[in-house]
Amino acid sequence: MQDGILGRLRVLQPSAQSPLARRALLVVACMLFGVVGGVVTAGVSPLAGFAAIAGLAVVAAILVSPLAGVLAFAGVAYLLPFAVIPAPVGGVKLTLIDAALTLCLVVWVLRLLVKPEEKLVGSPIDLLVALFIGMAIASFLIGVNSVTVEATRFFLKTINSILFFYSVVNCVRSRRQLVVVSAVILLAALGAAALGILFYVLRPTWTVQILSQLRPFGYPAGMSLLRYIAGTDTLRAIGTAIDPNILGGMLTMAIPFAAAQLFSRDPLASRRYIGLALALMAICLGLTISRSSWLGTTAGVLFIGTLRYRKLWLVFALFLAVLYFIPQGDFVVERLESAATFEDQSAAMRLGEYKDALRLIAAYPLFGVGFGSAPSIDLYVAASSVYLLMAEEMGLLGLGVFLVAMAAAFVYALRNSGKILDLRLQSIQTGAMGGTIGALIAGIFDHYYFNLNFPHTVALFWLFVGLMVVSTRLGVAGQDKH
Repeated sequence: MQDGILGRLRVLQPSAQSPLARRALLVVACMLFGVVGGVVTAGVSPLAGFAAIAGLAVVAAILVSPLAGVLAFAGVAYLLPFAVIPAPVGGVKLTLIDAALTLCLVVWVLRLLVKPEEKLVGSPIDLLVALFIGMAIASFLIGVNSVTVEATRFFLKTINSILFFYSVVNCVRSRRQLVVVSAVILLAALGAAALGILFYVLRPTWTVQILSQLRPFGYPAGMSLLRYIAGTDTLRAIGTAIDPNILGGMLTMAIPFAAAQLFSRDPLASRRYIGLALALMAICLGLTISRSSWLGTTAGVLFIGTLRYRKLWLVFALFLAVLYFIPQGDFVVERLESAATFEDQSAAMRLGEYKDALRLIAAYPLFGVGFGSAPSIDLYVAASSVYLLMAEEMGLLGLGVFLVAMAAAFVYALRNSGKILDLRLQSIQTGAMGGTIGALIAGIFDHYYFNLNFPHTVALFWLFVGLMVVSTRLGVAGQDKH
């Protein structure tokens, strides 16, 4: 029976000696893309039609190679994180993130079943990540009576995002593939930063008008798209992430990643271009006025400076000196001081959330209250901190497993960092560690790396964890061959 199925699959694959079959298959595929694109263009919008054709091409690429799913996710997460597929599936409109993550996972698992020679690639933290997922499911079942259908759907999205770690580890198997993924991440982050700056400098009405064109893809429309500092008329950069904190959080991981390339002796591209990209990311990060992202990025950059690139400390000192003498420096210091003293509106609200979160954790310490509403009317599940939110929903046991998994990942990477002689792999590993550190520090003051409403930032975090593990594995394996 297996031979019969595999035989049918081979028939669908044109032979290398049959150019006519390959051309026929290409013509059929183009006709299919054209028909689907035409139908969507007529039924939804011209923009949706072009997107449908591009989406079908990406799906075809993922079916051929699951690595394309990792690349597609990186591009979509930074450039169109909330875009949905206009055509509903079973009454539900899936996001592009859902499609990329799910297809990538399904295809590489099926390839393992069809091609036993492609062995499963493991990592030192596989069991800990699996245990973390199991703890999340257990906490979900404990609080299942308070969970809505919508919350259940987003919980499944979050689990899918965490599973992306395994997809990264198993799809990125070679140095060349790792380099390609790293380059795509930098290009996508540069695109996100450029869009953030563009929409910031344009007239607000123009920004709203442009972003409203994304309405067919599930994006909101109208002046509510714009974000200001609470209680003021100071605009914040949003890009296509819509939320300035989310945009800042995505750049928090990308900036240390790019900084490692800038100081590497074997960078992915010319330092001139990397420096320009890094400057644009830094400017956009500043315009988000996301204090948690500022702190996380600083921690990530100083981490890679301490670990490998000491010149970064000098650059950081020069940056602080420039910041001291320019007018914008006073604004930055004022924003950080108001956060530390909980003087402004948003900081005061966070302080209240922290106090309420600690009350809830004290009442339900082991497994939390799950991913629905709190069992008591005088408590609520919300906290602007990854760790408090995780403890609320999964208890101290779930938070503990997460922290142990992160510690194990860094122990593995740091123990082997000195063994990696390949300069390019060194820079990728260091940058991935810096990006992860940035997210972990920013997560103290914000929640988007573990929030059901933002599965793309959850998956982005696990992408960087996966890259840290993969670069370490490939670097050590390359050294063993010498």
